[in-house]
Amino acid sequence: MASKTSKRLKKLVKLAQLDQRRPLPPGPTPIKAPLDVVPRFAKAWNAGDAKAISQLFAEDADFVNVVGLWWTSRRSIRRALARGFQEWFAGSEFTVEKLSQRLVGPDAAVVLARWRIEGQRDPEGEPAPPRRGIATVVLQRLEDGSWLCVSWHNTDIAIAADTNLVVGGVLTPTSYLRRPTELPETDPSDS
Repeated sequence: MASKTSKRLKKLVKLAQLDQRRPLPPGPTPIKAPLDVVPRFAKAWNAGDAKAISQLFAEDADFVNVVGLWWTSRRSIRRALARGFQEWFAGSEFTVEKLSQRLVGPDAAVVLARWRIEGQRDPEGEPAPPRRGIATVVLQRLEDGSWLCVSWHNTDIAIAADTNLVVGGVLTPTSYLRRPTELPETDPSDS
């Protein structure tokens, strides 16, 4: 099994190395500093403007949503978000709760953002409860000093969970911590 996995991994690495990325434009972009990207994303989200969001991304950017759908171009990001804004995200509000950045050399940055979405609709069109998540965003500086998002990954926050497990065919947030009701009982006279 290990050699089969190793061969598959080597093949994937070779394919990734062959991937030709498009050259980045010289600029300008709407992003003047790495921390600008998330507030601009939120403003466009709250306006239901998939085109404005897509303008924050490189032509061949990667975007992974909370369920692992992986979009690999500005066009596919725009199309997926436009569909969401027409249906389940129509009128929703994206709020930024926390931001941090790490510069990775002079021309790259990683931004982390904790977000909250309210107003999402379920498949029947009924209001869904608010949810929170974390975005990991990778940006590259352009020739003119402005920035462009090259990768965005969202993860939902699963409260009181350590990991996900497949339980009965369903991906389920799971905790390995023992709950107070599961702790061994102690005899009060032992104190």
